[in-house]
Amino acid sequence: MSPTDYVLGCDPEEVQRLGRQHAIWREDCQEGWRRGGFASGQHLLDLGCGPGFASLELADLVGSHGRVLGVDASESFISHLQAQARQQGLSQLDSLRLDLAQPTPDRWRQAIPSGAWDGIWCRWLAMFLPRLDPLLDLIARALRPGGRLVLQEYVRWDTFSLHPQGAELARFVARCIAHWRSHGGDPDVASRLPALLERRGLRLRQCRSLIACGTGHDPKARWLHDFLDTYPSRLIAAGVWSPAEQEALEAERRRSTHQASLWMTPGLIEMVWEQP
Repeated sequence: MSPTDYVLGCDPEEVQRLGRQHAIWREDCQEGWRRGGFASGQHLLDLGCGPGFASLELADLVGSHGRVLGVDASESFISHLQAQARQQGLSQLDSLRLDLAQPTPDRWRQAIPSGAWDGIWCRWLAMFLPRLDPLLDLIARALRPGGRLVLQEYVRWDTFSLHPQGAELARFVARCIAHWRSHGGDPDVASRLPALLERRGLRLRQCRSLIACGTGHDPKARWLHDFLDTYPSRLIAAGVWSPAEQEALEAERRRSTHQASLWMTPGLIEMVWEQP
């Protein structure tokens, strides 16, 4: 996948959705940073930073004596982050446009010096990359001895489901998975990461499940509804989801509001790795 065809889009609508998404997952995000030992004065990388909602909070965390570098392939996302950093006066926050599915060019190695980073935050990035080696090689190279990687990724995206019924949602989920795989992504990528990171010498220190289940009014369920409000139009435009199928999905969602319903998120896990 090239920097210009991020499968979820890079337009203002997606930036707004990502902002709502980050707000819903903020507590889980910050708990991960605590588990990773992220603290004031540290130098941290935010890989696949998107518009930079986490980068901005990490900059607050490390303070003026620390440093945060947000890295993403999208020019519009990086521009958004740079504007927010200027507006908030966060001189400790820098950003870099870099395709993390490609080996780091020599000209950018100075910007991400080897063995100089206390921590790395990486969430919902690996699933979209057709090649993982460049990302994982950069992580292993960048962390100092004792540095920590906090990684949140999907291990089973097909657990995104509605109970009871949910047949139309299951069809939509399967179509999303097929579409992402056709672009080189892997929505179950977390199942492969332990072996790949261990091979690079990192040690797994902690892991936990972040899968959630709730009623249609719970925050994590609202996050799922937000995705269902915005993403189907992209699949329709791509020719892999039809208006008739979307109408059936919407009818199923409406029915769920009139009965006791459980909404389950995609299977998300957190891993904390350490550079020996």
